[in-house]
Amino acid sequence: MDEGSAETLAVGVVRVDRSGTIAAANQWFSEWAGVAADEIVGRSIGEFLVHSHEDLLPADATQGPWMMLHAREHDRAVLMTRQRRGTGDVLMLAEATERFRAMIDLRRRYALADRTRTRLEIVMDSSVAFSTASTERSLAEILADTTARAYRAEESTVLLRKLDRTSRIAAGPDVLGGRIDVDALIGMVAAPRRVVKVVGDAEGERLVPGLGAAMRDADVRAFIAAPLHHEEADFGAFISWFHHERTFDDEAAPLAEALAGQAGQALATLRLQARLAHAATHDEVTGLPNRRVLESQMDEVLGGRGCAVLFIDLDGFKHVNDRFGHQAGDRMLRDVGRRLLTAVRGSDLVARYGGDEFVVVCEVGEPSDAVEIAERILDLFRAEPTGSATPLSASIGIAVASSGSGVMADQLLRHADLAMYRAKSAGGNRIELEQA
Repeated sequence: MDEGSAETLAVGVVRVDRSGTIAAANQWFSEWAGVAADEIVGRSIGEFLVHSHEDLLPADATQGPWMMLHAREHDRAVLMTRQRRGTGDVLMLAEATERFRAMIDLRRRYALADRTRTRLEIVMDSSVAFSTASTERSLAEILADTTARAYRAEESTVLLRKLDRTSRIAAGPDVLGGRIDVDALIGMVAAPRRVVKVVGDAEGERLVPGLGAAMRDADVRAFIAAPLHHEEADFGAFISWFHHERTFDDEAAPLAEALAGQAGQALATLRLQARLAHAATHDEVTGLPNRRVLESQMDEVLGGRGCAVLFIDLDGFKHVNDRFGHQAGDRMLRDVGRRLLTAVRGSDLVARYGGDEFVVVCEVGEPSDAVEIAERILDLFRAEPTGSATPLSASIGIAVASSGSGVMADQLLRHADLAMYRAKSAGGNRIELEQA
């Protein structure tokens, strides 16, 4: 290599032997490497240049070109070619930092576009899957599976608040082994509603006391959590857990919001459907099954060993409504419903028939079994006054059908109704029995 001519070139020129030891280098390379020219000779080229993807000058390499990086400053690059010269090689290096950065940026943009496309597909697929869920449990399982795949997490957990405001794990494992309360995990994203990205146990500890230690014990390195809500209703949260080192890009939170938003809307729909179904089959005031449920289930009870119908009419209920108002009357009806449920057996059906009339349907072996239940009801009614301080009593008519009697449900109800009227005519607060 002509040393004089090499110094005039606006490129780097480096001569190396077969082992990669530098025999000579021009001023351009010395300045680019940041090392004095007299300190370069005798050192390995690998101290100054590294391949951007593979080992430096692999054995089967041709003349290039290759994109090479500064050994200490990996954002600086040169484009290198190699020419064989006797017992060594001459390396030609041209500045390529801007080209390298543009290539990295383009690669990043392609990767982001690919992730965006993949995540869009996940959101679209999950929208369809959520719409097919018929129960909260199945929806929670779909959400846990979807979020685990979306983030390539080892596990995902779905936490739900039930209508009674108690919280539970609806799908996925209890990764922290119960060390952190479910309500605390929901609370860290529910108020204010936000997506939380946690990397490291120290960050977890700052978020919820004790969470950092629980993460260490469970070998959790990171997690992402999002609230499940729709309009004003809060339903819970999902959490995707990572047992490997994990960072989150700018798309992680929007994806979590999209998946959680879809799940929240689906949960709202399921709960609305449940409320409508309950309203269609249950009394609005007492919450007891209504007349429709009673009539549909009586045939099943009649197929048993013997059936009794207790027709219950409150004594003096009209007086309560007239004197204290309908709100006091509704309170009395709710109280009656609670006392009836306390008095009967778990297998018995209690329904509000209409107005101040209630019906209990139960399987019995003997008429005395039905009378015993009716007596318990009257005893509970007499036990304490209602919220309006009005004594509570009832007239109860009982109709009993023995096994195989062939009595129809409406006939049994009519017999019990007639017996109730006899009790009412006799002054109320009593029981009348009729064999169907």
